[in-house]
Amino acid sequence: MPTESTASLPPPRTWARWWNRTRYRLYAPVYDALAWPMERGRQRALRWLDPAPNARILLSGCGTGLDLAYLPPETQVTALDAVPAMVRRTKARARTLGRAVDAQVGDAHALPFEDDSFDVVLLHLLLSVLPDPEAVLAEAARVLAPGGRISIYDKFLPPETPPSLLRRALNPAARVLVSDFNRQLRPMLTGTNLDLVAHREAGLWGLYTASIARFGSGHSGRQ
Repeated sequence: MPTESTASLPPPRTWARWWNRTRYRLYAPVYDALAWPMERGRQRALRWLDPAPNARILLSGCGTGLDLAYLPPETQVTALDAVPAMVRRTKARARTLGRAVDAQVGDAHALPFEDDSFDVVLLHLLLSVLPDPEAVLAEAARVLAPGGRISIYDKFLPPETPPSLLRRALNPAARVLVSDFNRQLRPMLTGTNLDLVAHREAGLWGLYTASIARFGSGHSGRQ
């Protein structure tokens, strides 16, 4: 039987989600400065994606809304983040840019949207951060309309490549403070009906990559 102290602890995934919200609430005032080294890769990812002007776009885990500056002004943008401080900064950025954005607090693991709601879903600097990346991808696929695309900009280990000694040494602290250095993208896609249709280096000497996923042939939409 568990002791009283261990029984009172939340399940590990619940704890991880709480800690993720807490640390990014603390990071929110300085997030733009912390994310600056990844900004060129973000810009490249969206240039390669080249969303249509009339696209319905979801920024899942929007952070402070840094993607907004690189999206066509005519697009219909919905932004979501679990951290209210990040959502407030996204709204402020939208006002500065003079564009309408529906920014709201919500969980990328359980999106509050109907199936087939978006033409584009952005998962930028998200899958290496959140505790259940497979759930995040499954939800992105659920709300993606047939023919839609998912943009993934993040740092992943190359396929079938073991982490280096340095990455293994740094990862325990990195997972607590920033993100997981040792995740691979392709295993996360298993069971989603999504295929990678583009994948290329995006920045910081290949550490960050930009990928585009869409439903594979024979699948018109979600499972």
